[in-house]
Amino acid sequence: MSTPMRRSKSGKTVTLEIDIWWDAADKSIHIASNQSDTLIATVSNDPTKRRGHPKLFRELAKVLRDNGAPSPP
Repeated sequence: MSTPMRRSKSGKTVTLEIDIWWDAADKSIHIASNQSDTLIATVSNDPTKRRGHPKLFRELAKVLRDNGAPSPP
């Protein structure tokens, strides 16, 4: 069972737990949360692709690497 999402005291932000993983086959990082039935997304390093976002890709890749998980080369 997942932890419920929390809203800040100001009501402007929500804390959401996410899972991220590297998929070498499609060269993308996947993002999902078991706190949402609909949140699943991918991000690629290629800015010409629909799901391309190099900055976010680098940051998520660093999180994976820093935590010993499979990550982009």
